[in-house]
Amino acid sequence: MSERLPSEAVNPDSVRRNDQSRYVASIRSDADRVSAVVRTRPLEAPVAACPGWDVKRLVTHLGDVHRWATYALTHGRAPDPDPGFEPPSDDELAVWIVDGAAGLTAAIEAGDPDAETWHPFPLEQRRWVWARRQAIETAIHRWDAEQAGGAAAPIDPRLATDGVHEYVEMGLPRVLRREQVGAPDASLHLHCTDVDGEWLLWGDGGDYRMLPIHDKGDAALRGTAADLLLVLMGRVDRSAIEVLGDPAAAAAWLDLPGW
Repeated sequence: MSERLPSEAVNPDSVRRNDQSRYVASIRSDADRVSAVVRTRPLEAPVAACPGWDVKRLVTHLGDVHRWATYALTHGRAPDPDPGFEPPSDDELAVWIVDGAAGLTAAIEAGDPDAETWHPFPLEQRRWVWARRQAIETAIHRWDAEQAGGAAAPIDPRLATDGVHEYVEMGLPRVLRREQVGAPDASLHLHCTDVDGEWLLWGDGGDYRMLPIHDKGDAALRGTAADLLLVLMGRVDRSAIEVLGDPAAAAAWLDLPGW
């Protein structure tokens, strides 16, 4: 396993602003990498993690998401059901994805991360939620696009641990509600081995519970933050990480719909 990186000491008053700058830089960098895929690799290449999608559809989806989020940040509400985002031609796609990311990052930077806004997620209605959500969305789909073309660059460890936290805080509860299934009774410990990040998940009479703590579970998943995120998001096989403890307990969580 990789050596754990030291924790970064950050003034609590500046955490959100520092994170916002980090998320903005990540969105811009990953959008540039997606643009490079469009310019250098076949648009019809299939995307393994999104059955039925090719690179063109993936990139068009990502650009639409960027524009949707930009509208929400700018107007404080959801766009109309038909927002009128013009789909690009193949020749325009490489520039279109960068332009959308530029508009999104400008909208993120236009306000304080703790300022109130609207978003559709079960978290506080603050602008920082958009910055984190879009950085993770862009990183995952950048990985998808590069993987479709051959090989993907790793996801930044700090962003990946943010992604794991977002998933267990917000994504997994949505999956359970959508599928109308209860949380497993067995407990599961998630442990990043390269950056700080640990969580304990368990079910309480079918209700989902989570704490970002170090504690022993019936089973544990250990790996780099990026590998944990990619496993949880269904991008790589669970053999990429260590599965410890009760195999049935681990499977009860990993086999949930949407994982």
